[in-house]
Amino acid sequence: MKRERKRVKTNLDKIIAKINARKNDYCRISNLQGWRDYLEDGDMAFTPKDLDEALKNIISIKPHPKLLYPRKKNNFTAISQDERFRPEEALERFITLSNSKNFCNQFPLRIPKEYSDIFIINDDSRHILVELKSWESNNSPLYAIVESIKNLFLYRTIKRENIPYHQDFKRFNDADIIVLAPRSYYQFYDLIEEIDDSVVYHNRHIDVLSRTLNYLGSEFDTKIIFMMLNLKEEDFLEHCKKCKNYKEKNGKKITYIFDEDALPELARDEWEPLIPH
Repeated sequence: MKRERKRVKTNLDKIIAKINARKNDYCRISNLQGWRDYLEDGDMAFTPKDLDEALKNIISIKPHPKLLYPRKKNNFTAISQDERFRPEEALERFITLSNSKNFCNQFPLRIPKEYSDIFIINDDSRHILVELKSWESNNSPLYAIVESIKNLFLYRTIKRENIPYHQDFKRFNDADIIVLAPRSYYQFYDLIEEIDDSVVYHNRHIDVLSRTLNYLGSEFDTKIIFMMLNLKEEDFLEHCKKCKNYKEKNGKKITYIFDEDALPELARDEWEPLIPH
């Protein structure tokens, strides 16, 4: 009988457990009912100090030659292998491909397995850590915020502790945060409703989230913005199927994408703010 592999707790799991953001029996970060309760009363059930202390207690970084390596991965598990295909992985690759050269992906903040999904490098302004969520992500917006702040803490720790990093990373500007997801993600989490091709905002819920973003952004000295992609999942999957550059690797079929496969809908100018200015 094949034994099930036990899931190893990540640093993020440990951080969420440490700050213990529970109220009325539900975690406000990782539980859907907890998220819905947060939208009603605006209480995160943790403080910036709780999060900061958890980060300092749990996070440590060892030197590695690939830290902050500004790479642009252009491959993902082929959609034909349904059980292995991950829409978020493919979406991340297409966003990087569909934007300018200062976009990179799987930006290593701690080895192994702690990355910024997308990292935008700016010469004369703050860089941007992009936390990407797909159409059907189980990670709530509060979860995405905590994950993003954890990544910002990792990035700043490398600079603060003078940890060696990849030679291709040239400019250590401070960073802001964007949480990026398709419209349907925000609809599932009761922030908008998409009717035909227009967006109706749930203003009371948006106001609750906006106050949280301003509060945490001020406490952690960063700007946190939520952005939307106007791209249907079915249209994206059809596009993935049209990309026919394959290679076999370790028994998996891998799709490689190139400039001609870019999607204009994913260009930075097409991202829509969740919270109108």
